[in-house]
Amino acid sequence: MKASAIRSALEGHGWIGLFISIPLFIVFWAGSLTLFYPELKAWSVLPHTEARSESNALPLSEIVDTALSDYNVDTQERMFVVLPTDTLPLYELYLPEKKDGAAHSALTSLYVDPINGETVASIDSFHLADFLYGLHIDLNLPLGDHIVGIITLFFTVVIFTGLIVQFKKLITHFFYYRGSKATLRNQLTDMHNVVGVMSLPYTFMYALTGLMFNLGLISQIVTLLFVYDGDRTALLNDSGFPRITESYAGIEREMPDLDALVASWEEEQNAKAHSLRLTNYGDENALIRIIGQHETNFSQRIDMTYRVRENAFSAELNPIERNAFADGTRFLYALHFGHFAGFDVRVVFFILGLAVCGLIIVGNMLWLNKFQNNRSISQRFKRNISALTLGGCAGIIPATATAFLLERTLAASLDNRALMVEAAFFLVYGLSVIAAFFTQNGLRTISGMVLLSGIILAFLTVVEVFGHSQSIMQYFNTNYKSLFSVSFIFLSCSCLLLWLGMNLLKKSELTGKTFTDH
Repeated sequence: MKASAIRSALEGHGWIGLFISIPLFIVFWAGSLTLFYPELKAWSVLPHTEARSESNALPLSEIVDTALSDYNVDTQERMFVVLPTDTLPLYELYLPEKKDGAAHSALTSLYVDPINGETVASIDSFHLADFLYGLHIDLNLPLGDHIVGIITLFFTVVIFTGLIVQFKKLITHFFYYRGSKATLRNQLTDMHNVVGVMSLPYTFMYALTGLMFNLGLISQIVTLLFVYDGDRTALLNDSGFPRITESYAGIEREMPDLDALVASWEEEQNAKAHSLRLTNYGDENALIRIIGQHETNFSQRIDMTYRVRENAFSAELNPIERNAFADGTRFLYALHFGHFAGFDVRVVFFILGLAVCGLIIVGNMLWLNKFQNNRSISQRFKRNISALTLGGCAGIIPATATAFLLERTLAASLDNRALMVEAAFFLVYGLSVIAAFFTQNGLRTISGMVLLSGIILAFLTVVEVFGHSQSIMQYFNTNYKSLFSVSFIFLSCSCLLLWLGMNLLKKSELTGKTFTDH
């Protein structure tokens, strides 16, 4: 390959990587945490409940009837019921509740204890896992999914240009690292190259699937406008995501035993049900939609609707042929979020995700250093980009640690609890970005942020031990190990961050240089 082509690839790799680094770092950081989305939800809410034997659980029909009697539910709208899992032994109920003076019903979300049918807490109060998921898919911004799609497109370009630059040395320098005797710049270069090459299959898979998800939304808008003339229902029906509806008859009818219906469906379909959609519940025209996962196919979702007045899964509502587009989309989704993997493989993906986060910071340090003495680029621009990279990337670590600490320490009954957690996240993140503009030693600032994060997680571990150890062990003994697993990961991350922060602090004292001088 010509030297000019390699130089062009290197230029593109560096500049594109620099400008997408902050949102890309956030996406990978939040995505790494989102791999444990079910465990994080359970970790948030379970300490506020009591571990008990499942053999004493109430029938699902009784759970639903209790909710209908306790809340002013609009049964003509769809109710959502998420069933207990091996990770979270609680029902999740999403009820369209009629509010006084409101034209439309509002969705009330509840965690419900399956033993006594009592409400444990509002789901909205424990929103951190969903908040992190939102950061990953759309940065929690309006039109953020399109922004992430464009970022993912440029990330794909970065991967290919990096491959072009490293192609000749891909085999001979596969794990080439010069160690402590080399200069800091050479160490960072080797680290960037090694992590980039070793994580290539992982990053390429995420770039490809993320690209399909997010840029697919743009193509959907074009298709909706020019092919379906704005008819979104027709588009969803043809895509394999139909919205099945039935008019409300106003004739009361006894509902089937939901537990028996789900058990029969699971046996017949060789699937595990995870949620129900109840439309017109208690009415002659009631529909019960059961959604679950095939037992032997990690990406095959089984989605069927039961028509109560026919006492059957009507062929009209449940076509025999599966929709290839819907199955393909779910396969990509399962691949992207590690649904095919157990907890151990997701830990490996988590480590790779954090390695890519480090790759992004190191790459920016190297590229900014390269242009430190380039007079064609203004010093103000270089300082601003350095500060944004430093605060925008490293600042998310203490912000996330603070959010986890508040998620554990704030009372479940506290009003606006979720808002406080998210506000604290953005406050710490914003302060980190501002602080980066006033730093004289970037490496020392990074070490400070890493050490602060380690200390916060260490304090979180202390809170876990003295405040919730009994609950954690109760659930552990009843075979719900997610609480213990997440707490152990926090302890491990605390030790790792403290060790890393101390090493970075030592290097910063030796060099005494700014972020771009390394």
